[in-house]
Amino acid sequence: MTDIFKRLKDRKILKENTLVDSMITKDWMGSPVEINGTLIVKKVEDDHCLCQEYNEADGKSYKIRYVDITAIDGMEPNELAAVYGLGPKTQRFKRRKAE
Repeated sequence: MTDIFKRLKDRKILKENTLVDSMITKDWMGSPVEINGTLIVKKVEDDHCLCQEYNEADGKSYKIRYVDITAIDGMEPNELAAVYGLGPKTQRFKRRKAE
């Protein structure tokens, strides 16, 4: 999975100001709660990225590992890589061709 993110990063598809979905831990009434949040990438590193939560005014940064990202700009990372020819074609492409 990390190889796909390296390819997306090298082709500048995963870059600053990209929206990603990932699980983050927030405090709610004094207890930690994990939620699926939409984040804006602020800095891209080798094995993680620094993100801030979308539509949140606190400006708190989260360190998100690439393997924890569930969507990039609304698409699964494997499907996004397949669209740009950076990975194997997914089942969605094979289904469209058969119709």
